[in-house]
Amino acid sequence: MKIRLPLIILSLLIPVGLSAQFTDSVTGLLQMPSAEMQQSGVVSITNTVLNQHATASPKWEYTTFSYGFSIAFWSRLEVAYICTIIDGKKNKKPTQRDMILFNQDRHFAARVQLLKEGEFWQYMPSIVVGISDPVSQKGEGYIGSDVSKNNGYFNRTYIVSSKHFDTAYGMVSGHLGYIYNKRQDYRLNGVCAGVCWSPVWLSDHGLLKEVKLIAEYDTRTVNVGSVVSLWDDRFECMVEWQGFKWMNCGIRYKFRLQSN
Repeated sequence: MKIRLPLIILSLLIPVGLSAQFTDSVTGLLQMPSAEMQQSGVVSITNTVLNQHATASPKWEYTTFSYGFSIAFWSRLEVAYICTIIDGKKNKKPTQRDMILFNQDRHFAARVQLLKEGEFWQYMPSIVVGISDPVSQKGEGYIGSDVSKNNGYFNRTYIVSSKHFDTAYGMVSGHLGYIYNKRQDYRLNGVCAGVCWSPVWLSDHGLLKEVKLIAEYDTRTVNVGSVVSLWDDRFECMVEWQGFKWMNCGIRYKFRLQSN
């Protein structure tokens, strides 16, 4: 894809859609994935403040910050690169090494949409398979092994389906999937489910494009929150109450690349 500066500047004026799984910088709900997919060429830049319960313990015993970049291809594939800040001094009982440890954990994520909603059958839900943090620093695979003592802090694989319903009160979507990993300190093995509602009276008002109210179960906790889309979906702001106890929040900027 050949990209030129004028086209990149022009892309800032092109609206893009869909909310995203902020805690892993990819498309989804709050912490659980969805089978929604961004338009081809959409680049997302995500910044998130994560409480310690949204990360692997005991690596993070404190609130931290993550940032990530993702891009969608052919409206079927999304790849992402995510970094999470490590600050050893913030541990509850920092060791001598912790006192000088300031770094970031880096991992990749990818999602592939196997079926689009309504494809082949009018009632067909969209279906996505995905993986996050699939290999270690030495290139060793995490799938099928206990990674609790390794650095696959965000390791997971999943399959999820999504279906949207247009009602008189706004768009409602249901999401159902299965997430799997082998971490003992951040187990995500089981069924996940979520629902999202976009009230019709909170859409397309000036800078406010859309408000999504979300409730989900990510196999660990029940989470509620909202994603607010601003300025023709160029910006998204997320606030989440994880387990009704702990807050995560984030902001995302999106633009769409153009090709000749």
